[in-house]
Amino acid sequence: MIGPFLTMLILTLGLEIYLFIEVGSAIGAGWTLVLVFATAFWGMSRMRSQGMSVLAEAQAAQKQGRPPLAAVGHGVLIILGGVLLVLPGFFTDSLGLLLMLRWTRLLVLETVLAALMPHVMRGFQARQSPNANAGPATSGPLSNSPDIIEGDFRVEENDRDPDNK
Repeated sequence: MIGPFLTMLILTLGLEIYLFIEVGSAIGAGWTLVLVFATAFWGMSRMRSQGMSVLAEAQAAQKQGRPPLAAVGHGVLIILGGVLLVLPGFFTDSLGLLLMLRWTRLLVLETVLAALMPHVMRGFQARQSPNANAGPATSGPLSNSPDIIEGDFRVEENDRDPDNK
């Protein structure tokens, strides 16, 4: 896991240095620094404004009784985009700018969910019993355990605690 991460980090740093040299030679060192600082400040302001709109979206979803999963995903990607914009460099600024666009965040979320959902759902798949007409499907290895007793229960009025009305 560390090998690919370290390789990606070294390649990114090399690309950033190359881009600094090329942009600096084209527009000058002073304008290059101004551009780096401008993208950092712009990234922080966009992260704040878009973060507030995503927070409002999450609160609206909660009021409607829906889980705010999409808003949380957008929020995480907005934070990542803001961090990439604050980091000095033109390649990371490009990636951060892409993450500030809603359609790009939707594409990233869709791709990540498509890759992760088969792994997540694998743990929730119910196994069917050998005789499908005999009863409901078993829910996993614990249903055959001798420590589990299946049954129904009901609470009657005389079983309640009189102090807890």
